[in-house]
Amino acid sequence: MKLRILSILIVLCGSLCCVEAASLHRPDVSNLQKPSADIYDAASFGAELRRLDAALQGKPSAAAIANLRNNLPSAWQVSSTEHSYSISTKPLQELLTVPSVFKAETWIEHLQIEIERSQRPDAYSPAASSELHKILSSRSFEGVRPPTALDLFRQRAAAWLERMMLKLFGRISRHPIGAKILFWLLLIGGVGFVAFLVFRYINNRDNLNSFKLASSLVTSRSWQEWILAGRQAAKSGDFRGAVHSAYWAGIARLEEAGAVPRDRSRTPREYLRFVGQIRADIVAPANYKAPLTALTTRLERIWYANKPASSADFSDSLRELEALGCPLE
Repeated sequence: MKLRILSILIVLCGSLCCVEAASLHRPDVSNLQKPSADIYDAASFGAELRRLDAALQGKPSAAAIANLRNNLPSAWQVSSTEHSYSISTKPLQELLTVPSVFKAETWIEHLQIEIERSQRPDAYSPAASSELHKILSSRSFEGVRPPTALDLFRQRAAAWLERMMLKLFGRISRHPIGAKILFWLLLIGGVGFVAFLVFRYINNRDNLNSFKLASSLVTSRSWQEWILAGRQAAKSGDFRGAVHSAYWAGIARLEEAGAVPRDRSRTPREYLRFVGQIRADIVAPANYKAPLTALTTRLERIWYANKPASSADFSDSLRELEALGCPLE
């Protein structure tokens, strides 16, 4: 019996020794971070951030800052109606030191602002929407549109051309002689193009001057010379030219009489309007309009519309010239 009691006492002593040893080797959990078991909503997370901000604004000691840092979870779990977020506290832990307390406060304040912004309802106003639509429909925003297929093609072509040019000039830079040859070819081509433009300008001006000279020669003819030219054209069978000469003989006769101005830049219809506006106090009354109308109509039909002319057309033109006061005998 005594032996059994002694055995029980020995077992109890051994158990007490094991418990004491386990208590001596247990780690200090006061310095470990809190697990991120709490799940915040926006309001409670904002309150937590305000608590941390108030703790830092009181100029805490180094021990208080260390205690605050050690009590932070590894991440804050924030849940909203749309999504759940995990916000790491590692940046804040790195800033929670005595020299960086101000930076830690700034970091918390920025996070507070973002949380407050996320809780603001979206402001939607039908009036603002219609006003925005009106502004975007104005002339200033006509060109604001997504790129079309043609725009995209132009951009790709321009990018390809740019790459080719860069590649070409990159190769040329390795060969100085080739670069000089290309430079002189471009220079000669540019000078040749400018010379071609100057030649075309001078040539066109010479053609214009020759046209004006021919017109001045036409105006220097009298109505008698025009009739002679028309008869010569008729003898050679050129009745088209004969009708043309007969018309200008009539114009020269009217210029001589003062019925039309001496300005051959006028069109046949303008000459006809001048004749219709003759005043009796300037020119002696005469029936100029009817014969000139017949000459003008025949000229437009044969000379400008390129219709066939006959000897009868020239004979009719001569009768109208007689009506304008041109003696043919």
